[in-house]
Amino acid sequence: MRFQEIDILLVDDEPGFLEQAKGILEEIDDRFVIETSSTVENALEQIENKNFDAVVSDYLMTDKNGIEFLRILREEKENMIPFILFTGRGWEEVAMKALNIGANKYIWKNEEVSLYEKEKKEPVDQYEVLAKEIVKEVKNYENKKVLELTRRTIEKSKEGIFWVDPKGEILYVNEAVRDMLGYKQKELIGKNISEIDPAFLQEDREEAWKKLKEEGSRTFKSKHETKDGTVIPVEITSNYVRDEDKELEFAFVRRIDE
Repeated sequence: MRFQEIDILLVDDEPGFLEQAKGILEEIDDRFVIETSSTVENALEQIENKNFDAVVSDYLMTDKNGIEFLRILREEKENMIPFILFTGRGWEEVAMKALNIGANKYIWKNEEVSLYEKEKKEPVDQYEVLAKEIVKEVKNYENKKVLELTRRTIEKSKEGIFWVDPKGEILYVNEAVRDMLGYKQKELIGKNISEIDPAFLQEDREEAWKKLKEEGSRTFKSKHETKDGTVIPVEITSNYVRDEDKELEFAFVRRIDE
């Protein structure tokens, strides 16, 4: 994941504030490259011409307010760039509305202690808080993009892919599996592997799972039964995956009669 530079668009109709905030934020984190805009209209043009990593916007501005700006980004432009509303106290209702239409965070201006740090009773500079939240939201956004790319790659893979739980219950199958077996996604989810594999008995699952955990990965031949009753030979490569307290089987399946 790249974070050599974090390109930020700072939007506020007060030129003095823009200059001050830009200088302080770039001093706090040398990865920040900040461009500024004093109007929403100009900010939208800048976003069209450059891929920013985050937007930090005031609420009350002369041409459009921060909520209108956010709504244009999310609804008209379908742009999910991290958006932080950086506004003064007294706009609590506005801040909640911003979250409801897709803002990632709101932070109060002109506060020595941020709203969500008060419980800790730790004095925190507003710009330190803002810098921290920018980095956090950009990382979260990048992670979501990677996860979505991974999901799409798995779904469109020509190789059949299964996610299966320790008891043999199917949790996910990709498009290639659905095409091969003739089922819809909802018809396969929740089925046990033994229901589509006539060569596999449910009582054998415990031993098969134990062996997979010991070896980490196994490749073997079996048979799968399609929705119309056709039995096809397949080769399966199963992998043991552990994610914190979850254990799963990640399996690649391909026909071997073609």
